[in-house]
Amino acid sequence: MTVNRALRMLSEAFTLSGSQTARLDAEVILSHVLGCERYKLIALDAQTLSEKQIVQILHAQKRRMAGEPIAYIIGKKEFYSLEFAIDSRVLVPRPETELLVDLAINHAPESGTVLDLGTGSGAIAVAVKHQRPDCLVSASDVSSDALRLAKLNAERILGLEAIEFRQGDLFMPWVEKRFDIIVSNPPYIGYEEKDALPKELMFEPEISLFCNESGRSIIFRLIDEAEKYLDAGGKVLIEIGAGMSYDVANRARSCGYYASVYKDYAGLPRAVLLQK
Repeated sequence: MTVNRALRMLSEAFTLSGSQTARLDAEVILSHVLGCERYKLIALDAQTLSEKQIVQILHAQKRRMAGEPIAYIIGKKEFYSLEFAIDSRVLVPRPETELLVDLAINHAPESGTVLDLGTGSGAIAVAVKHQRPDCLVSASDVSSDALRLAKLNAERILGLEAIEFRQGDLFMPWVEKRFDIIVSNPPYIGYEEKDALPKELMFEPEISLFCNESGRSIIFRLIDEAEKYLDAGGKVLIEIGAGMSYDVANRARSCGYYASVYKDYAGLPRAVLLQK
């Protein structure tokens, strides 16, 4: 089997399975198996695949057709122009979450302190530290499995001990600390939406996706508790879901915050900035 034939085979299979990104999925899997960049596939068009490579491709095809995210299949995902190791212990980083990084690096004061709550793969914390090495960045997650992967990513991209990691639920690990910026991409999908979601999401950790009060409970906890962990002039940045901006802004104002809602690059309300 040649590279070209494998590419056609995968594209057709993924199209039949309902993928909206069939050609891209095929290219990503093939380039991963061949150990090359996607743009180089055209130059390898007529190359014959080895038996081992064909087995790898067919295994990846089966996983993808079952709905498993590409990032889990190839074990990595680009976020903020950095490559993160990704597996089923953590949520797959989304491009829209890069807005939180933009806001954090722009609002953090010089040599400021930044806390990433629910860090998952460490994507936000690592990206902020990479862009703002002057800042002291800390991160936590309730999942010890997620933290192990986050530490691996931080050490590989930034070096040893560039970020302080702690395990615990929201602010629990940070009772003695204060921060200039608190940033979080919390779970914000309501359990009642579960049956209507794409099957791809069902491979990701439920704890990272779903929460009570129609997806608002963790966001409301963040708003209610954040003040005790903010330095003077500190700010809170939270990713929010569709249709939440009104409720979140109202909750923030009831806690004495000014609330600013930011749209992502698709024009959807995606992040809220809170400041006393």
